[in-house]
Amino acid sequence: MVGSLSSLGLGSGLDLQNILDQLKEADRYPIRRKESSQVEYKDKIEKLDSVQAKLLQGKEDALNLSLQSTYMGRSTSLSDTSVLTANTLEGVETGSYYIKVNSLAQKSSWKADTGLASKDAMVNDTGGDLTFSYSVNGQGTSLNVASGTSLSSLASLINSDENNPGATASVIKDGSGENSYKLLLESDSMGEEGRINITEQLTSYNISEETGSASVLDAEIEVGGVSYQRASNSIDDIISGTTINLQSTGETTLSVVADKQSVKDEIKSFVTNLKDIISEINKHSSYDVEAEEQGALYDVTSIRSFKSQLVNDVMRPYEGSGDITSMVDLGLEYTRDGGITLDEDVLNNAVETNFEAVKEFMLGNSENETEGWADSVNERLRSATSSVDGIVKLERNSAKDTLDRLAKQITNDQQRLDKKYDIMAKQFAQLDSYMNEMNSMSSYLTQHFNALDSSKDN
Repeated sequence: MVGSLSSLGLGSGLDLQNILDQLKEADRYPIRRKESSQVEYKDKIEKLDSVQAKLLQGKEDALNLSLQSTYMGRSTSLSDTSVLTANTLEGVETGSYYIKVNSLAQKSSWKADTGLASKDAMVNDTGGDLTFSYSVNGQGTSLNVASGTSLSSLASLINSDENNPGATASVIKDGSGENSYKLLLESDSMGEEGRINITEQLTSYNISEETGSASVLDAEIEVGGVSYQRASNSIDDIISGTTINLQSTGETTLSVVADKQSVKDEIKSFVTNLKDIISEINKHSSYDVEAEEQGALYDVTSIRSFKSQLVNDVMRPYEGSGDITSMVDLGLEYTRDGGITLDEDVLNNAVETNFEAVKEFMLGNSENETEGWADSVNERLRSATSSVDGIVKLERNSAKDTLDRLAKQITNDQQRLDKKYDIMAKQFAQLDSYMNEMNSMSSYLTQHFNALDSSKDN
């Protein structure tokens, strides 16, 4: 304790230090009240931050519901997913397409007629040079194959050829018995534009067409009865905005529809966050009668007023030409106890059967100059959460200013109190010293008078 002296009270015999401490503690009462207010304002700021976080989440959902892109999502369904898969871009035209896959795109390939015992076995044992010539899509090259060239060396010769028109050679082991090592020459490109033609064979080592000999190498499909050929199994230029990936021959029906599930999920997410907003504000702005305690935001009337305004914006009907005119039509209900409920069956039915009306309700109608529900709610939340003049920001700034002011007052009050009791401690010490002298004098006089009395008796 400031002003404490270890010997204080020894001279007087009084508990002067305890008296000093009690006086100082009593004088700290105004400071304690300000410290208690500090705790309350810190709690208020914490609760305001919590409300702000929930409002921002609700604003994000409302913003998503106010964007055209939210309603432009597309999903695909197929009657037979083994034939092909598909993915589509946002905003493409919806519809159904009958698709028949007659053949898949393939790579042209040639394989040796006979196998060799190993990859190091010779393909030219004639004692002289031979020529191997081939072309890919009309572009040709010729290779000089020297006598003694092995199977693996021929593959390397083809692959390292600077005039290679677009083919890759490899040595495979096809399991056809003891002599199963064979050369495989495969085009680097799919379809007819990658077709390989052998124009001159090695007289000692013949290869034959493996893929493409009796078929077209391009994919052949029919969409809506119209035939198409493509050099790839991934096709994006037949159905606008949709890529189809061929898997096998067969028939299937592709349906491109609006992605209604994502819209339902956005609405459900908003309602969930709206519940959190209402619950958070109610919890911190109520008064507990039994405990006689008020919430941290009990005296923040602007927050309670905002909650009422937000609920009114959410629940009030909006003008429009569609069948959906309020959130009630989407299953939202405001209960008597101030809560929010959502009937998901009503929501699902509304979105599935009346999607365009839901879209108009959310976005408004520019032709009729009507504002959408999502725009209005988003604007309410945007204004409330503004980092400049939003109600939460203003209330937080006010609480922070008060907190800073209290901190300064407490520091100044404590300094004044410490100074006051430093002086009092010194005064008490002087009093103690004076009383010690008085006690010493009293003891001396008592002894002196006792000596006089004894001498008189003698």
